[in-house]
Amino acid sequence: MLISKSNIKYILITVLIAIGAVFLRKYVPENLDQSREESHKTKRVVFSSDELAKYNGIDIDKLYLSVIGSVFDVTDGKKHYAKGSPYHYFIGKDGTRALVTGDFKDESSNKDNVIDLSCDDLLTITHWRRTFKAKYKYIGLLAGRYYNENGGETVYMYELKQRLKQCKDEKEDAKKQDQMHPPCNIAWSEEDGTRVWCTKTSGGINRNWEGVPRQLFTPGEKKPRCVCVNLEKVDSSLLKEYEGCSSYSRECLINN
Repeated sequence: MLISKSNIKYILITVLIAIGAVFLRKYVPENLDQSREESHKTKRVVFSSDELAKYNGIDIDKLYLSVIGSVFDVTDGKKHYAKGSPYHYFIGKDGTRALVTGDFKDESSNKDNVIDLSCDDLLTITHWRRTFKAKYKYIGLLAGRYYNENGGETVYMYELKQRLKQCKDEKEDAKKQDQMHPPCNIAWSEEDGTRVWCTKTSGGINRNWEGVPRQLFTPGEKKPRCVCVNLEKVDSSLLKEYEGCSSYSRECLINN
């Protein structure tokens, strides 16, 4: 009996559907279960203060600490963080403030409050957090000042991020200021007092001009600082010459 082309096409489609059904029954549920499992594994872990305190190497044989609300497993660094070690203070808590204050006895509610610190301190703290992230395993978040019990950022965290952005902007402005008015070289001796002078690398700023010493009066600061000024681009009323020093001299002696 001859089979028409249409019948052959129908048979092929039926076979392909059957194969596809077997494939779906065999693989798709497994993949879905695996996907659910992976999703569960990547779910954000949020610790309460009491839970985190147990990871002290004694109650639980792990050493956890928190920096700006981020929890890290520092068990691999137990020589630094185990009980009796120099930095055991940080274990089981968020003692972020002590990273810059060095107060390893602070157990107050203020120990994780940092927003009132200077920009230099805040930027140092964020550097510490990057260091922990690069060196140790990130575990999750600590509910409290920086994150809520669901892992969402608090108002305090938002304000801290705004403060950090302001600090970074100020740092960039300071860099631009240093490029325009680099700090002088400064030396002191009993015989001569303070000597200030300018070179093409003074202040650690490389440039193609040397400049001359000037006092720069910055609003809000009590004392002026010595900066090197390019005489071809003197554009600030906040600059003042040193008394008894030539306008064109690259070196000035200041009587203390």
